[in-house]
Amino acid sequence: MKRLVLLSFLATFIFSCQQISKKNIDPDFVFCLFNKDESPTSLFFSESLEDTRQPSLQIPLSSSRIQEREYIYKNGFFYRLSSQTSVFTKHRLQGASLVLIDSIQLKNRDFETITWKDDNNLIALCREDLIAKKAQARLYQINVAEMKIIKEDTITLPFATKEYNALHLGLVDIENNNLWLAYSFFKSHGKYGHTTSDTTYYATIKYPSFTLQQIQKETRSTYPGGFNIIQSYSFKDELGDYYFMTNPGIALGNNLKLPTAIFRKKKGQQLVDQHFMINVSKSIGNHAYGIWYVGNGKAIVRNEQKNLYTDFSNYHAVYQFEYRLVDLKSGSIERMPLPLDKGTQKENVWSDKKDVYIAIDDANDEHRVWKYNLQTKEISKGIQLPNSTNFIVRMDYLKK
Repeated sequence: MKRLVLLSFLATFIFSCQQISKKNIDPDFVFCLFNKDESPTSLFFSESLEDTRQPSLQIPLSSSRIQEREYIYKNGFFYRLSSQTSVFTKHRLQGASLVLIDSIQLKNRDFETITWKDDNNLIALCREDLIAKKAQARLYQINVAEMKIIKEDTITLPFATKEYNALHLGLVDIENNNLWLAYSFFKSHGKYGHTTSDTTYYATIKYPSFTLQQIQKETRSTYPGGFNIIQSYSFKDELGDYYFMTNPGIALGNNLKLPTAIFRKKKGQQLVDQHFMINVSKSIGNHAYGIWYVGNGKAIVRNEQKNLYTDFSNYHAVYQFEYRLVDLKSGSIERMPLPLDKGTQKENVWSDKKDVYIAIDDANDEHRVWKYNLQTKEISKGIQLPNSTNFIVRMDYLKK
């Protein structure tokens, strides 16, 4: 049976790769690049982010560009779920090739949000179809060392209203056998449009019994998190406190009257701290998407500029995105002196707690990593990506 699943997966050409070089490198970083024209999406491996001529390796992938960046990297392995076949696969870099290690069949096609229970156990949630007027989520616990499904069940959550009945699963956290979910509801309008209700919900569920313990409501913002395989929307600081961002802007929640905001759930608590909220939109006059912790109580957000784009049709192609440093203690937000970026959602920020590295596609058609010193606030140029690049959509550190 597994062989049939594997053959079905290979036939889709999703996350397929071919050897293009015989050289071996020991990369510290990998970039996912959407390339110009009809060139295949590629993974670009590098030993450093500095502007040096260090060894690098580029592996072309398939032409299914949207799905190619939806991978999970953990402890030397790449994992992804095919949106066409519902096959969850495990890959490893060997020499100049990505080699398929194993695969398992799931019932659902798309992960909306994930977290790690521990180094070997992935918790992944998918939205299920509406059945008998119930908002349902499907949870998988996958042991990636054994490539085996440990737990699989449906979570039913109360509807918000009859009008807003489509479920958005934005964030998941697990602590002391308590599963915490942040979610909202949306409705479709027009051919491609949607809008989100005014309320965010936080559910605490006993795990693994799936007993619903409590639901907390938040009306100051909406659309918590997002597809965190594509972009980060939460983190834990040195104290174990859990910070997350809501995203009601045009690119995600599309409820523009509510602000982008940062919230906090303290370690050991299941209720979100009602005394903590950083109103990002009020501070900068725009919505933001994506948040990355860089240490010492500081985080980076990536914001749009509503005066630069026309509507969502040209949103991704406009050089409009800024990067800002947020002080989580004071709530102050400071613009970083970097070139404007393009691309709706990216996973492109990494920090060693001394410097921040951000991969940017600028208006000069230069695709480069920029280095920002957290102490001096000075910027410098890092590695430049190949000229064939159109969008740098991911940058992952491989040695964590």
